[in-house]
Amino acid sequence: MALLSQLLRPSLIQSELASLSRVAGNARNFAGEAGLTAAATPPSSASGSTQQSEPEYSGPPKLVVFGGRGFVGSAVCKQALNTGLHVVAISPSGTPPTGKEPWTREVEWLRGNALEPRTYQDVLHGALAAISCVGGFGSQADMLRINGAANAAAIATARAAGVPRFVYISAHTPPMPGIDMVLSGYIQGKRQAEEELLRSYPQSGVVLRPWLIYGDRAISSHVSLPLGMLFSPVEYALRHIPNAKQLAQLPFVGAGFIPPVPVEQVAKVAVAAATDPSVPGGIIDDWNISEWK
Repeated sequence: MALLSQLLRPSLIQSELASLSRVAGNARNFAGEAGLTAAATPPSSASGSTQQSEPEYSGPPKLVVFGGRGFVGSAVCKQALNTGLHVVAISPSGTPPTGKEPWTREVEWLRGNALEPRTYQDVLHGALAAISCVGGFGSQADMLRINGAANAAAIATARAAGVPRFVYISAHTPPMPGIDMVLSGYIQGKRQAEEELLRSYPQSGVVLRPWLIYGDRAISSHVSLPLGMLFSPVEYALRHIPNAKQLAQLPFVGAGFIPPVPVEQVAKVAVAAATDPSVPGGIIDDWNISEWK
Protein backbone atom coordinates (compact mmCIF):
# COMPACT_ATOMS: atom_id res chain seq x y z
CA MET A 1 0.00 0.00 0.00
CA ALA A 2 2.87 2.32 0.84
CA LEU A 3 4.42 1.59 -2.55
CA LEU A 4 1.15 2.40 -4.33
CA SER A 5 0.86 5.68 -2.45
CA GLN A 6 4.42 6.53 -3.41
CA LEU A 7 3.73 5.85 -7.11
CA LEU A 8 0.57 7.98 -7.09
CA ARG A 9 2.03 11.01 -5.34
CA PRO A 10 0.82 14.17 -7.17
CA SER A 11 4.20 15.80 -6.62
CA LEU A 12 5.92 12.94 -8.43
CA ILE A 13 3.55 13.17 -11.40
CA GLN A 14 3.94 16.94 -11.64
CA SER A 15 7.71 16.60 -11.45
CA GLU A 16 7.75 14.06 -14.28
CA LEU A 17 5.39 16.17 -16.40
CA ALA A 18 7.74 19.12 -16.01
CA SER A 19 10.62 16.84 -16.98
CA LEU A 20 8.68 15.69 -20.06
CA SER A 21 8.19 19.28 -21.19
CA ARG A 22 11.91 19.92 -20.74
CA VAL A 23 12.79 16.86 -22.84
CA ALA A 24 10.57 17.99 -25.72
CA GLY A 25 11.98 21.49 -25.48
CA ASN A 26 15.52 20.15 -25.41
CA ALA A 27 14.82 18.07 -28.51
CA ARG A 28 13.60 21.14 -30.37
CA ASN A 29 16.59 23.17 -29.18
CA PHE A 30 19.00 20.40 -30.12
CA ALA A 31 17.49 20.18 -33.59
CA GLY A 32 17.96 23.89 -34.06
CA GLU A 33 21.56 23.80 -32.85
CA ALA A 34 22.31 20.87 -35.12
CA GLY A 35 21.05 22.78 -38.13
CA LEU A 36 17.88 20.76 -38.62
CA THR A 37 15.16 22.94 -40.07
CA ALA A 38 11.88 22.16 -41.75
CA ALA A 39 12.79 24.55 -44.55
CA ALA A 40 16.11 23.09 -45.61
CA THR A 41 17.38 25.88 -47.85
CA PRO A 42 21.10 26.48 -47.29
CA PRO A 43 21.95 30.15 -46.91
CA SER A 44 24.33 31.61 -49.45
CA SER A 45 27.06 34.14 -48.95
CA ALA A 46 27.93 37.15 -51.06
CA SER A 47 30.63 35.12 -52.80
CA GLY A 48 28.11 32.52 -53.87
CA SER A 49 29.28 29.78 -51.51
CA THR A 50 26.82 27.77 -49.50
CA GLN A 51 26.94 25.96 -46.19
CA GLN A 52 27.32 22.20 -46.39
CA SER A 53 23.99 20.42 -45.99
CA GLU A 54 22.93 16.84 -45.43
CA PRO A 55 23.10 14.70 -48.61
CA GLU A 56 19.69 14.19 -50.18
CA TYR A 57 18.13 10.75 -49.83
CA SER A 58 17.60 9.24 -53.29
CA GLY A 59 16.26 5.74 -52.60
CA PRO A 60 12.65 4.50 -52.55
CA PRO A 61 10.18 6.33 -50.29
CA LYS A 62 11.47 5.98 -46.76
CA LEU A 63 9.42 5.42 -43.60
CA VAL A 64 11.01 5.68 -40.16
CA VAL A 65 9.37 3.56 -37.46
CA PHE A 66 10.16 4.24 -33.81
CA GLY A 67 9.67 1.11 -31.73
CA GLY A 68 9.72 -1.07 -34.85
CA ARG A 69 10.87 -4.15 -32.95
CA GLY A 70 7.75 -4.40 -30.77
CA PHE A 71 4.44 -6.16 -31.31
CA VAL A 72 2.71 -3.24 -33.05
CA GLY A 73 5.90 -1.84 -34.56
CA SER A 74 6.70 -5.14 -36.28
CA ALA A 75 3.28 -5.21 -37.89
CA VAL A 76 3.77 -1.60 -39.07
CA CYS A 77 7.14 -2.45 -40.61
CA LYS A 78 5.68 -5.47 -42.40
CA GLN A 79 2.73 -3.47 -43.73
CA ALA A 80 5.03 -0.67 -44.92
CA LEU A 81 7.23 -3.14 -46.80
CA ASN A 82 4.14 -4.53 -48.52
CA THR A 83 3.38 -1.04 -49.86
CA GLY A 84 6.85 -0.71 -51.39
CA LEU A 85 8.47 1.53 -48.79
CA HIS A 86 12.03 1.42 -47.54
CA VAL A 87 11.65 0.92 -43.79
CA VAL A 88 14.05 2.07 -41.09
CA ALA A 89 13.15 0.67 -37.67
CA ILE A 90 14.59 2.36 -34.60
CA SER A 91 14.80 0.58 -31.24
CA PRO A 92 17.18 0.43 -28.27
CA SER A 93 18.62 -2.91 -29.45
CA GLY A 94 18.69 -2.20 -33.17
CA THR A 95 17.89 -5.86 -33.89
CA PRO A 96 14.95 -7.67 -35.55
CA PRO A 97 12.14 -9.02 -33.37
CA THR A 98 11.98 -12.58 -32.09
CA GLY A 99 10.89 -14.97 -34.81
CA LYS A 100 13.19 -13.73 -37.59
CA GLU A 101 10.59 -13.91 -40.32
CA PRO A 102 11.85 -13.41 -43.90
CA TRP A 103 10.48 -9.85 -44.11
CA THR A 104 12.77 -8.72 -41.29
CA ARG A 105 15.75 -8.99 -43.65
CA GLU A 106 14.27 -6.20 -45.77
CA VAL A 107 14.15 -3.70 -42.90
CA GLU A 108 17.03 -1.44 -41.95
CA TRP A 109 17.39 -1.95 -38.18
CA LEU A 110 18.92 0.99 -36.36
CA ARG A 111 19.95 1.22 -32.74
CA GLY A 112 18.65 4.43 -31.22
CA ASN A 113 17.02 5.98 -28.19
CA ALA A 114 14.04 8.25 -28.83
CA LEU A 115 15.13 10.39 -25.87
CA GLU A 116 18.50 10.99 -27.55
CA PRO A 117 17.98 12.69 -30.96
CA ARG A 118 21.68 12.34 -31.83
CA THR A 119 21.20 8.58 -32.17
CA TYR A 120 18.70 8.84 -35.03
CA GLN A 121 18.50 12.39 -36.39
CA ASP A 122 20.48 11.62 -39.55
CA VAL A 123 18.16 8.87 -40.74
CA LEU A 124 15.17 11.23 -40.65
CA HIS A 125 16.48 13.26 -43.59
CA GLY A 126 14.51 12.50 -46.73
CA ALA A 127 11.89 10.40 -44.93
CA LEU A 128 8.37 10.42 -46.35
CA ALA A 129 6.94 10.07 -42.85
CA ALA A 130 7.56 8.66 -39.39
CA ILE A 131 5.44 6.45 -37.15
CA SER A 132 5.95 6.01 -33.44
CA CYS A 133 4.86 2.78 -31.73
CA VAL A 134 6.83 3.56 -28.57
CA GLY A 135 4.98 2.80 -25.35
CA GLY A 136 5.06 0.69 -22.23
CA PHE A 137 4.22 0.22 -18.58
CA GLY A 138 6.16 0.47 -15.31
CA SER A 139 6.28 2.97 -12.49
CA GLN A 140 4.43 6.26 -12.95
CA ALA A 141 7.73 7.98 -13.71
CA ASP A 142 8.71 5.29 -16.21
CA MET A 143 5.36 5.46 -17.98
CA LEU A 144 5.56 9.24 -18.29
CA ARG A 145 9.05 8.96 -19.72
CA ILE A 146 8.35 6.10 -22.15
CA ASN A 147 4.92 7.16 -23.37
CA GLY A 148 5.39 10.90 -23.09
CA ALA A 149 8.93 12.23 -23.17
CA ALA A 150 10.32 9.66 -25.61
CA ASN A 151 7.56 10.25 -28.14
CA ALA A 152 7.64 14.03 -27.70
CA ALA A 153 11.37 14.05 -28.43
CA ALA A 154 10.94 11.89 -31.54
CA ILE A 155 8.13 14.10 -32.83
CA ALA A 156 10.03 17.34 -32.26
CA THR A 157 13.18 15.98 -33.90
CA ALA A 158 11.28 14.65 -36.93
CA ARG A 159 9.54 17.97 -37.40
CA ALA A 160 12.79 19.87 -37.22
CA ALA A 161 14.34 17.47 -39.75
CA GLY A 162 11.59 18.30 -42.24
CA VAL A 163 9.69 15.01 -42.10
CA PRO A 164 6.31 16.02 -43.59
CA ARG A 165 4.00 13.58 -41.76
CA PHE A 166 3.98 11.82 -38.40
CA VAL A 167 1.67 9.15 -36.98
CA TYR A 168 1.56 8.32 -33.30
CA ILE A 169 -0.06 5.13 -32.04
CA SER A 170 -1.58 6.18 -28.74
CA ALA A 171 -4.35 4.41 -26.79
CA HIS A 172 -8.02 4.81 -25.98
CA THR A 173 -8.84 5.44 -22.33
CA PRO A 174 -12.11 3.73 -21.34
CA PRO A 175 -14.48 5.28 -18.76
CA MET A 176 -13.28 3.14 -15.87
CA PRO A 177 -13.37 4.86 -12.45
CA GLY A 178 -9.89 5.02 -10.94
CA ILE A 179 -7.99 4.32 -14.14
CA ASP A 180 -6.73 7.91 -14.32
CA MET A 181 -5.13 7.44 -10.91
CA VAL A 182 -3.76 3.92 -11.26
CA LEU A 183 -2.35 4.54 -14.75
CA SER A 184 -1.84 8.28 -14.47
CA GLY A 185 1.70 8.13 -15.81
CA TYR A 186 0.64 6.07 -18.81
CA ILE A 187 -2.40 8.19 -19.65
CA GLN A 188 -0.77 11.56 -19.06
CA GLY A 189 2.29 10.49 -21.01
CA LYS A 190 0.15 9.47 -23.99
CA ARG A 191 -1.78 12.73 -23.90
CA GLN A 192 1.39 14.83 -23.62
CA ALA A 193 2.78 13.07 -26.71
CA GLU A 194 -0.48 13.72 -28.56
CA GLU A 195 -0.30 17.40 -27.67
CA GLU A 196 3.27 17.60 -28.97
CA LEU A 197 2.24 15.89 -32.21
CA LEU A 198 -0.75 18.13 -32.88
CA ARG A 199 1.34 21.19 -32.00
CA SER A 200 4.23 20.21 -34.28
CA TYR A 201 2.04 18.72 -37.04
CA PRO A 202 -1.32 20.54 -36.91
CA GLN A 203 -2.26 19.55 -40.46
CA SER A 204 -0.40 16.27 -41.00
CA GLY A 205 -0.06 14.68 -37.57
CA VAL A 206 -2.35 11.69 -36.98
CA VAL A 207 -3.08 10.04 -33.63
CA LEU A 208 -4.43 6.50 -33.54
CA ARG A 209 -6.33 5.54 -30.39
CA PRO A 210 -7.03 1.81 -30.41
CA TRP A 211 -8.24 0.02 -27.26
CA LEU A 212 -7.06 -3.62 -27.07
CA ILE A 213 -4.78 -4.71 -29.92
CA TYR A 214 -4.58 -8.41 -30.60
CA GLY A 215 -2.65 -10.76 -32.85
CA ASP A 216 -0.29 -13.70 -32.75
CA ARG A 217 2.63 -12.96 -30.45
CA ALA A 218 6.00 -14.61 -30.99
CA ILE A 219 7.54 -15.81 -27.73
CA SER A 220 10.52 -17.53 -29.34
CA SER A 221 11.93 -18.15 -32.81
CA HIS A 222 9.66 -21.20 -33.17
CA VAL A 223 6.69 -20.59 -30.86
CA SER A 224 3.92 -17.97 -31.02
CA LEU A 225 0.68 -17.46 -29.11
CA PRO A 226 -2.33 -17.50 -31.51
CA LEU A 227 -4.26 -14.80 -29.65
CA GLY A 228 -6.24 -14.05 -32.79
CA MET A 229 -8.21 -17.25 -32.25
CA LEU A 230 -9.40 -15.86 -28.91
CA PHE A 231 -10.05 -12.22 -29.72
CA SER A 232 -11.34 -12.40 -33.27
CA PRO A 233 -14.72 -13.90 -32.24
CA VAL A 234 -14.95 -11.34 -29.42
CA GLU A 235 -14.38 -8.50 -31.87
CA TYR A 236 -16.98 -9.86 -34.27
CA ALA A 237 -19.58 -10.24 -31.53
CA LEU A 238 -19.05 -6.77 -30.07
CA ARG A 239 -19.30 -5.09 -33.47
CA HIS A 240 -22.75 -6.58 -33.96
CA ILE A 241 -24.19 -5.33 -30.68
CA PRO A 242 -26.73 -2.53 -31.30
CA ASN A 243 -25.71 0.82 -29.80
CA ALA A 244 -22.31 -0.55 -28.80
CA LYS A 245 -20.72 2.89 -29.15
CA GLN A 246 -23.20 4.37 -26.69
CA LEU A 247 -22.81 1.44 -24.29
CA ALA A 248 -19.02 1.90 -24.40
CA GLN A 249 -19.44 5.28 -22.69
CA LEU A 250 -20.97 3.73 -19.56
CA PRO A 251 -18.79 3.81 -16.43
CA PHE A 252 -17.49 0.50 -15.07
CA VAL A 253 -18.94 -1.71 -17.83
CA GLY A 254 -18.27 0.48 -20.87
CA ALA A 255 -14.83 -0.98 -21.57
CA GLY A 256 -16.46 -4.36 -22.13
CA PHE A 257 -18.27 -3.02 -25.19
CA ILE A 258 -15.19 -1.65 -26.95
CA PRO A 259 -14.09 -4.17 -29.61
CA PRO A 260 -10.46 -5.24 -29.74
CA VAL A 261 -8.61 -4.45 -32.98
CA PRO A 262 -6.29 -6.80 -34.91
CA VAL A 263 -2.73 -5.55 -35.05
CA GLU A 264 -2.74 -5.86 -38.84
CA GLN A 265 -5.60 -3.35 -39.05
CA VAL A 266 -3.79 -0.88 -36.78
CA ALA A 267 -0.70 -1.20 -38.97
CA LYS A 268 -2.76 -0.72 -42.15
CA VAL A 269 -4.31 2.50 -40.87
CA ALA A 270 -1.00 3.79 -39.51
CA VAL A 271 0.84 3.33 -42.80
CA ALA A 272 -2.06 4.80 -44.79
CA ALA A 273 -2.19 7.86 -42.53
CA ALA A 274 1.57 8.28 -42.81
CA THR A 275 1.75 8.06 -46.59
CA ASP A 276 -1.54 9.49 -47.87
CA PRO A 277 -1.61 13.32 -47.81
CA SER A 278 -5.39 13.24 -48.16
CA VAL A 279 -5.72 11.83 -44.64
CA PRO A 280 -6.26 14.91 -42.46
CA GLY A 281 -4.44 15.53 -39.22
CA GLY A 282 -6.26 14.68 -36.04
CA ILE A 283 -7.41 11.65 -34.03
CA ILE A 284 -8.64 8.31 -35.38
CA ASP A 285 -10.43 6.38 -32.63
CA ASP A 286 -10.89 2.66 -32.10
CA TRP A 287 -14.15 2.49 -34.04
CA ASN A 288 -12.80 4.31 -37.07
CA ILE A 289 -9.64 2.20 -37.06
CA SER A 290 -11.74 -0.96 -37.31
CA GLU A 291 -13.95 0.46 -40.06
CA TRP A 292 -11.03 1.71 -42.16
CA LYS A 293 -11.03 0.19 -45.65
